[in-house]
Amino acid sequence: MVFLADWKGKQHLFVCGVFGVQHTASLSDSKRALIHELHRLLTASAGQVDMLVDESHNLKAEDKPHATTFVAYWLDASSYESWAASNSVQQFWNDLADDAGVWREIMTIPTSRYMFAANQDLRWGLASLIDRLRASNDEGYWGVYRHRIGSKDDTFTSPYVTASKAKNALNSRVLNIPAKGPRNSNEIRLGRVRVHGVPDNICFVREGQRQPNVAPEELGLWLEKVAPHARTWIEHLDSHREKNGVLSFSTHVSQQSKLNNSDAAETDQLAYFLDLAHFEASGRAFKGHVQLRKTVMEMYGPGGPMEGIGKAELYVELMILKSNEFQAEYVGCLEGTGLMYLENIE
Repeated sequence: MVFLADWKGKQHLFVCGVFGVQHTASLSDSKRALIHELHRLLTASAGQVDMLVDESHNLKAEDKPHATTFVAYWLDASSYESWAASNSVQQFWNDLADDAGVWREIMTIPTSRYMFAANQDLRWGLASLIDRLRASNDEGYWGVYRHRIGSKDDTFTSPYVTASKAKNALNSRVLNIPAKGPRNSNEIRLGRVRVHGVPDNICFVREGQRQPNVAPEELGLWLEKVAPHARTWIEHLDSHREKNGVLSFSTHVSQQSKLNNSDAAETDQLAYFLDLAHFEASGRAFKGHVQLRKTVMEMYGPGGPMEGIGKAELYVELMILKSNEFQAEYVGCLEGTGLMYLENIE
């Protein structure tokens, strides 16, 4: 059983914004003030704001840069536009120093190109802003995300290909993807980098996992059977971006979990893929992900030891963007942050 977003036949033009502040492991007073003010501004307007406080998530980066990231949602795009144009928000962005390490990535898209799914009847992400979810048996097969979004007139294919696939796609433009993200960089791009538009059909994916109040048996199975495959899958996406069409990838732990000092932390992954086909292919081609998917289905599916009693929570939301639906600004950020390298993309 899976739970999907139920829009009750209505379409919404919504906004998902990823906002971040880069800093060292020990926060300075100035960075702490920036984070506090950004959080205050977001929570005054957005319907849902999730605070993600770390980028390690089992990747070896203890001595690397950190970031505090907010994922904010507005169900009505006009509400976001009014907020973004307000004096307080304008002043915040205009006053940022050239080395601030602050960014925003804004996606404004219709719910017809959005997909949410969870294994429990619990709200998360954009789905926090709707009345209810609907139960479905639409799960367990490759291509399910594409089927849920559905479009007879659009294959959601990028006009670009990665360099590794250029020989087999002579009529497509080649997009060179940086091998590493900001966690591997020490170089700050001073000043402002603005990205107005991206290639059609970039796919933004947010996945989350949480194990609240799980019984010792379930937690033991999770740590033994699921966690190792999940870790190799995350490392694969982070390390083989060109091969998988991963334009940007980051891992996170939620603020709420940190505050509660919980062993059942919520972990998140945020990723931009070149298009939906690259996302699908990466999952099918990597043996660790195939085994991960199989293991979870065996644990929680029919006849599994956790069928009907498991408490672990798994979520995913996916958005397919058209060129004019993405706007971003990076102020004094590390090279490799988000999609800043697409600033001059055609």
